[in-house]
Amino acid sequence: MQGIGALLLLAVALGMDAFSVAVCVGLAGATWRQKLRLAAGFGVFQFLMPIIGLALGSVFGRMVGAVANYIGGGLLAALGIGIIWRTLAVGIQCPPLLHRSFLALIMASLGVSLDALAVGVGYGLGVRQVRIVPASAVIGAVAYLMTIAGAEVGGQVGRLVHQRAPLVGGAILVALGIRIIFGG
Repeated sequence: MQGIGALLLLAVALGMDAFSVAVCVGLAGATWRQKLRLAAGFGVFQFLMPIIGLALGSVFGRMVGAVANYIGGGLLAALGIGIIWRTLAVGIQCPPLLHRSFLALIMASLGVSLDALAVGVGYGLGVRQVRIVPASAVIGAVAYLMTIAGAEVGGQVGRLVHQRAPLVGGAILVALGIRIIFGG
């Protein structure tokens, strides 16, 4: 990662899904305890997934050698394009009872952090000198804070904000992918 600015952009991009889901939870009238539980679940999964992804990407990167940067950057860009396309084509649906069921919390935490796994794989392929634990801690903390913010926003201006958050996150991932491909 080439600096705190890039790391924060990545963390915000990854946190957009968590923010959007949390807006839904806020719209559903979750209690503070439920919001904190959701934020903790999302934060922990967002912390763990880049670490797992980096390990997988590093192993795969050794196998593909010189084209690893292109594959890693392409993966991030494709992920961003996929998020944008899905948001425009399908929209965002609020999962029912997410804030009341532990199993739903685990499934949602896994769902919103799969992009973090893919980013870890992408960075494992495209960037060799990543201090993944501190970077993942920032990603997890930002996801936690964005979840709290999303849940609070949910009851106020939620319908407008949560439809656009994934578009911003997708655009950031595309830009980071292009940056890796072209060595910026």
